[in-house]
Amino acid sequence: SMAIIAGARTFHQIRATVRAGFMPVMKVSWITSPVALAFAQAFLPQETWVPFFNIIGFVIGTYINAHTKKKRLQALRRKYSDGGRDGRDGRTSDGRSDYGRPGY
Repeated sequence: SMAIIAGARTFHQIRATVRAGFMPVMKVSWITSPVALAFAQAFLPQETWVPFFNIIGFVIGTYINAHTKKKRLQALRRKYSDGGRDGRDGRTSDGRSDYGRPGY
């Protein structure tokens, strides 16, 4: 679902996003969870733990989603930056315009 939210539409895009994003997500989780737990136990009353962990989870989830989307878009730009063009008036090799509107 993270890949779809980040903009992936095909099976291959979803698979590439999961492969590129799974281990970084796990690494961030392995690092931040013990740190956040230690911080909460040392400095926060127990009544505030749930909102604290919700905020931490939201921030980390947003960061991972943005980072994964950025990496996927960079990969797509690299893939299509020099391939697919034949040098005619901004159209791809199959004759379609990059802008999606006829005549532009």
